[in-house]
Amino acid sequence: MPLDPGTPSRHFGVVLNANAGRVTPRLARRITDVVGRDRVFLTRTPDDAREVVETCVEREYDTIFAGGGDGTIVGVINYLHRLRDKAARLPALGVLRLGTGNALARFLGSSSPVRDLGRYARGEDHRVLQVSMVEAEGTLFPFAGLGNDAAILNDYNALRRASLGTWYEDVCQGLSGYVLATATRTIPNYLFRPRPVVQIINLGAPAVRVDVDGRPVGPAVPGGGVLYEGPVSIVGAATTPFYGYGLKLYPHATLRRNRFHLRIMNLTPLESVSVVVPAWQGRLEHPQVHDFLADRVRVRFAEAIPYQLGGEARGNRNEVTFGLGTWPVQMVRRS
Repeated sequence: MPLDPGTPSRHFGVVLNANAGRVTPRLARRITDVVGRDRVFLTRTPDDAREVVETCVEREYDTIFAGGGDGTIVGVINYLHRLRDKAARLPALGVLRLGTGNALARFLGSSSPVRDLGRYARGEDHRVLQVSMVEAEGTLFPFAGLGNDAAILNDYNALRRASLGTWYEDVCQGLSGYVLATATRTIPNYLFRPRPVVQIINLGAPAVRVDVDGRPVGPAVPGGGVLYEGPVSIVGAATTPFYGYGLKLYPHATLRRNRFHLRIMNLTPLESVSVVVPAWQGRLEHPQVHDFLADRVRVRFAEAIPYQLGGEARGNRNEVTFGLGTWPVQMVRRS
């Protein structure tokens, strides 16, 4: 994805999700000291965030920096998308590293929020990148999945809620919380459970299967063709490579601007644990892992299974259609 040669300006706003654990009053004060009080907005509800984004567009800001989890960023992306026909020009979006998994922040090279904002205000180290999104159910997002990844997220949320006010609350937060939830809840729950059966149909342009290096394998699957049918553990779609904590689950997500990475995994919980290292490095190669570059697919399960979108739990689904969004997002990236 080519970088826009333009450099950033000082005309920007900062939107912070006050509910995010890392958005503390002290951090808000430090950011205010760097960028100025009139540019910093604290939000507590989706309606707050929507109104702030509208204010930033009305002020004709060149850039909005958003701080919180990946879910916060997905929300801002979609608020901007809904304003695309009402504004002459929409601001670019910067991502502050203030979430848990920080998938988008890692992709964009974000580091310390205060340092990043200071550099941006001085016109240093940044370029604007056109980032395609996946779309499903009227929502744009950089990654989503159905199956065990969403189940782990549900188990993590349940573990975190159960630990509130206990001596082990801190251990149940962040990466250690995900490891605990996976080991104590997800793996035992799914160890002997039959994997759900899925049918995935290509609804768009010919889809190409690729190998671990992103090279085409076999003939393309035309529109209407079956990409996969059988048991699965995870079905995911992404236009950015990271899932969270540096896990490069979708290494081919940026290979083609007009395609997203569709990954289909049919691994047992123990097999999933055994391939963690190559999966983290974006080098997962297994006969039960199938990677495609596609622009529109229908995913239909025989039963409702957990669904996550942008790292946020979205309940259960029997069927989801993933399509490449027609509106790429301008995102600010460290050079």
